[in-house]
Amino acid sequence: MAIYQNSEKESISTPKESLLVSLATGSGNYWFSFVSDPLTVVFFLVWEAMVLRSGLLVVGGSFAAGLLSWTLLEYTFHRWVYHKGRTPAHVGHKKHHESPEALIAMPWFIVTAVMASVWFVFAYLLQFHFVLGFLAGLLAGFVSYGLFHHVHHHFHFKNRQYRKLRAHHFIHHQYPNTNFGVTSRLWDHVFGTMYRKELKKTAPANGTSLMAEENKLR
Repeated sequence: MAIYQNSEKESISTPKESLLVSLATGSGNYWFSFVSDPLTVVFFLVWEAMVLRSGLLVVGGSFAAGLLSWTLLEYTFHRWVYHKGRTPAHVGHKKHHESPEALIAMPWFIVTAVMASVWFVFAYLLQFHFVLGFLAGLLAGFVSYGLFHHVHHHFHFKNRQYRKLRAHHFIHHQYPNTNFGVTSRLWDHVFGTMYRKELKKTAPANGTSLMAEENKLR
């Protein structure tokens, strides 16, 4: 459920669309990822608890660690993978910036294949504890990212905290070098990529209409 992007300053010529990008732009793939990823989370937690016989503290602690770690992974992946290079992820994310409401998501089988490989090596063969619980938390964060991102572009709720987060992301579409966090604004504060500093240096990428969203919060 990752949704892809490009940097304002970079060359934005679009490479020939790859098969992965074509698969990422299908609505079937988009919606199925909301099924396959949560099921993987449940499978990992059940395996950790029932097969590996990990205690409640191990399962809960590893899950919480993975969930918290997601916010940093989200930021780094969005900033340095979706906005850098000429990978399928970058091209797909560029499509998202061009059509924000389009249903674009990382092909579900890529996430499933990576998670299945980790399960086979570390849980099935080596029977390590903690790993699946951590990955379940990480993947739960990934699911949350997909949900938040979908809601940001397709719904508008009146909750003040939600509106701040939505405005944060919409401004990113105007200023692609700022506001990389989707589920959290923490790491933009930490790494100095909050949009207010960027406003003094560059014009919006997509006009100024979305600034109205932020102005409503004042």
